[in-house]
Amino acid sequence: MRQITTVGVIGLGTMGAGIVEVFARGGLQVVGVETTEELAERGRGILRASTDRAVAKGRLDEAGQQEILDRVTITTAMADLAPADLVVEAVPEVLDLKHQVFSALDDIVAPDAVLASNTSSLSITAIAAGTAYPGRVVGMHFFNPAPVLQLVEVITTLRTDDAVRDAVVELAGRVGKRPVVVGDRAGFVANYLLFGYFVSALRMLEQGHVSRADLDTAMRVGAGLPMGPCTLMDLVGLDVCHHIGDVIYAHSRSPMHAPSPMLERMVTAGLLGRKSGAGFYTYARPGSGQVVDEPGAEASVPEVGAVGVVGGGEIADELVSRLREGGYAVTHVPDPADRDDLAGLAGVDVVVEAGTATPESELADAEPAPVTPVQEELWELLADVVGERTVLTTVGEDLAVAIGALSGRPERAAVLRVHAPTGHGQVVEIGRSSATDDETVEILRALVRTIGAEPVVCRDRPGLVVDALLMPHLMDAVRMLDEGYAGVDDIDTALRHGLGYPAGPFAMIDQIGAEEVLTVCEELAEAGGLPRESVAPSPLLIEHVLLDRPFTA
Repeated sequence: MRQITTVGVIGLGTMGAGIVEVFARGGLQVVGVETTEELAERGRGILRASTDRAVAKGRLDEAGQQEILDRVTITTAMADLAPADLVVEAVPEVLDLKHQVFSALDDIVAPDAVLASNTSSLSITAIAAGTAYPGRVVGMHFFNPAPVLQLVEVITTLRTDDAVRDAVVELAGRVGKRPVVVGDRAGFVANYLLFGYFVSALRMLEQGHVSRADLDTAMRVGAGLPMGPCTLMDLVGLDVCHHIGDVIYAHSRSPMHAPSPMLERMVTAGLLGRKSGAGFYTYARPGSGQVVDEPGAEASVPEVGAVGVVGGGEIADELVSRLREGGYAVTHVPDPADRDDLAGLAGVDVVVEAGTATPESELADAEPAPVTPVQEELWELLADVVGERTVLTTVGEDLAVAIGALSGRPERAAVLRVHAPTGHGQVVEIGRSSATDDETVEILRALVRTIGAEPVVCRDRPGLVVDALLMPHLMDAVRMLDEGYAGVDDIDTALRHGLGYPAGPFAMIDQIGAEEVLTVCEELAEAGGLPRESVAPSPLLIEHVLLDRPFTA
């Protein structure tokens, strides 16, 4: 296999121009091809603008920029690709169009030149049918923005020559990328896992479980992901998400990949995300990432001055400290069975039952001890002590509806789930029942903000938002490993360097605890309401729990 020193790129949209820049930065000669001079000029503009930004940010000097630009030739003549050792097509996701490109290349490039597709969804095997030399075809899937994200998925078919695969892997490493080699399956690694997660998030929105803004906050701040699902889908393009989702569903036929009616309606209405100026959010202009605040009624929040905290342990102590720092007058009752101390809560505006858990870090995402008869009796006792408008809530496992039923005031009852801080801050989820009134929700939103956390309001269902989305997402990665499609390191690399996750799914599982992931998924499966396949525990995860084995070294 000859050394790859000259590369061609066909299609100079955002992705194609980004791939051109990657290769030129890596010291290769690059020939970019477009169908018209107008589109060729647009490609030049994208390349120039990207390198201009790098210069402005001090990541590239002007001499270095000029060297990159000098390595690039942009043309409208396919014949100019004749010297290329590798040609990457980045044309629209239409199989017939890709066949036309590869068929034409058979008469232009040398028989041992590599042909690669940047497709994010179509079968590489099917694309290879467009050339007389399918053994030289490979997938080379970059992630947007190509100059920034390190992952390149190298996808092989049953006919891909080993030397072709090795040459592309070597090239990817040479230009500073992280190659992951996988077989030809819809969605490959990153998109296959991502789109199962997208479908679950869309289902939450369709069912009115959570608002788009709180959904994004839950996963960005609560789970520590680089952005929430609505923001990410707007960035990718809702039409692109719809298309890739359909391709993956056609392959898997799994309910966990079933197309979203909401997404289809939005695409039909022309709401495509940032590119159209509106999607889940409204933007300052098409192509802008600046979200325009939409007018909404300002919620009136009653003033809260006094808060009662019931329970002992580090969670209770930490909560008391942070509430006092926030300016609240706090009455702490360490023992919920002490009726005399409970009487001291008569004048408080909010009561938080904080259990007896001892987390490893402040207000960490730890489960309290199991609910005892004393705690069950607590809500009945509090109903006789506090005022009728006092908000009753817990960080324990009690359901909001149970608190409401036991206290006789369902409209003033909710649950709180305190998550461990991530690199983006800390989330406290507020779980409401169908009876919880809006004033109660706003009081708790204000309280959560006062203690320095981000509130997420949702219906009180198992897993709320963070766990109900994150844990099945992690379980999906375990199933991919169990199926033998990709290894631990490749899956973690794909999500870290392709999607910007702070840690790969297996590193996350080891950090959270495999037993905790398993427990949550079992609870979600038992509760129903989600596709069984998305929450069914993987036998491999059960093995790791029973053997107490980490996934990562």
